This record gives sequence, structure tokens and C-alpha cells, in this order.
Amino acid sequence: MMDAIRRAQGEALEALGFGPRECPSRSLVSGRRWRLRDYGKSGGAPSLVIVAAPIKRPYIWDLAPEVSAVRYCLAQGFRVFLVEWIPPSMSDRGGGLKAYADDGIGEAVRIVSTETGGAKPFLIGHSLGGTLAAVHAAMHPHRLAGLVLLGTPLCFAPGSSRFRDALVSMAGPLAWNADPVQGSLVSQLSALASPGTFVRSRIEDAACG
Repeated sequence: MMDAIRRAQGEALEALGFGPRECPSRSLVSGRRWRLRDYGKSGGAPSLVIVAAPIKRPYIWDLAPEVSAVRYCLAQGFRVFLVEWIPPSMSDRGGGLKAYADDGIGEAVRIVSTETGGAKPFLIGHSLGGTLAAVHAAMHPHRLAGLVLLGTPLCFAPGSSRFRDALVSMAGPLAWNADPVQGSLVSQLSALASPGTFVRSRIEDAACG
């Protein structure tokens, strides 16, 4: 219900003219759980594959011309691609790290390399997208020219992070056994575990803006 309300709010804002103004792109290829966007750039430009977070809309990389990571990377001479995750359905039960970090990203990287004459791409990811990118890079470092991670969780062992331990203790086994896990659940638990990071800092940013 919370996810449905969020989507309705976003659609209403977009209808009023407050939606994202994304850079033109084409859908290069689609898989069962993902699609690959190509923002284009001719010539021998190095390629950059952005891995969006599965629980966030990919347009956070490209909200508007003046605040667009995609446009900035294009201006720096990269050919930009983006892995956009398709929201999972109940038929996607069992789609774990292999389906996303190995198969999904792996196929996208292979296609990008083919599209660019065999050149290895740079991989960049944010949040959970960065975690998936890091897993892929650890499994297949020979496929990549480099890896960039932004705000990416990497340590998940008990005791490795107070934030991780707080999430696990609050969620309980029933929440994490849900299949698929709702993005709103992850967002709410994150806000409870670290309100300074996920609530107060955003309010302060909004007030300063």
C-alpha cells in the first residue's frame, strides 16, 4: 500500500510538470529483470555502465539537465549506459545475487563490450546498485576497466556495522523471508536504524535548498 501511494504521488507531481527531465536514450536490450539504456556517444569514447539501485527509480541519475550525473559523464567524454532493474513480481521468487549481480550485470557488460568494439567498460553503482556492482567486479575483475562505488554497503557480517545489526534486529526473520522484499520496508527500516542519515539530513538539505 505504501509503495502504491508513493507511485501515485509521483505520477501526480509528474502530471503537474514536476517530473524528471531525462536525457534522450534508447533501450539497447532487455532481460527478464533488467533493461539496458544507451545514452550514446560516437567514436572511441570510453564506456561507463551505471548500475542503478533496484529499490530506486533510475532517473535519480538524470533528474534534470542542471543536476544530471548522466549528462555530466557524457560531457566528460564517456559513452554512458545504464542498467535499469525491472520491478520484480511474485513470479521472480528466488532471484538472488546470482540473478542480479552475476547474470544481469554480466550480460549488460558483455553487450556493452560488444557494442564498443570489445573495450572493457567502467562500472559505477550507488547504494544497493553499488553493492551488486561490487559483487560482479569481485567475481569478474577481468571484464572491467574500473569500478566506482557511491554510498555502497559492503560489509554484512554480524558485528561489522552497527547499522547492519540494527536493521537485522528490527526486521526479524519474517520480514527478510518475504519474497520479494518490498522497497518501502527497506526504506522504513533504514530510517528507523539511522534517522540522522535517512531523515534529518534530508530535511536539512531541503531547508538549505
